[in-house]
Amino acid sequence: MASPPSGIGKANLAARLTAAIPANYIVSSLATACIARGLAQGLNVSAAEASVAGTLLSFAIFATLALVAFGVRSIGRFWLGMVVSGAVMAGWLWLSLHAGGRL
Repeated sequence: MASPPSGIGKANLAARLTAAIPANYIVSSLATACIARGLAQGLNVSAAEASVAGTLLSFAIFATLALVAFGVRSIGRFWLGMVVSGAVMAGWLWLSLHAGGRL
């Protein structure tokens, strides 16, 4: 008699939920700030319009990352991508803030 499929493990599910909600929020927030700073400083968009544009794009970023967190085959590689992209955005944002101040 064949054993039933094991499905997703508890640790795998916990890693995916953590990646889909709190870690996704951090990465999306960093992306929002980077987009707003990039628009304001690089394309000379007004600070208010850059903030609104960054915020609107953040909804798409958050939804996409949440869906991908449950769709990828390897959650470890997804976590690696989120950590690396978050570190790059945080570094760029830190440099941008020290170089140009607030929006």
